Amino acid sequence: MRPLPAAEPALPLGTGELGDWPDRAEEAGFPGGATLLLYTDGLSEARDRRGEFYDPAARPAGRSFREPGALLATLAAEVRRHAGGGTTDDMALLALRRP
Repeated sequence: MRPLPAAEPALPLGTGELGDWPDRAEEAGFPGGATLLLYTDGLSEARDRRGEFYDPAARPAGRSFREPGALLATLAAEVRRHAGGGTTDDMALLALRRP
């Protein structure tokens, strides 16, 4: 698992009216068998009792998931446990696998 960092920072989706630069797109390889995970800050900013954030890149690293739904179910369950049973922010997850 590896993150796909943006070459240049930008505003979050849906907040383009707050900036004065044009939107842009970047490309990355997406080989067969790979899974792309998209998520909102409700996942990456979920905190435990000590205030530590959930790390969506490190936590599932080294594991294999047979299908995108299994990855999503695992992440949702882990972030609930990490946050002590619930979170204070909404969370949206989308996983796509390329055949």
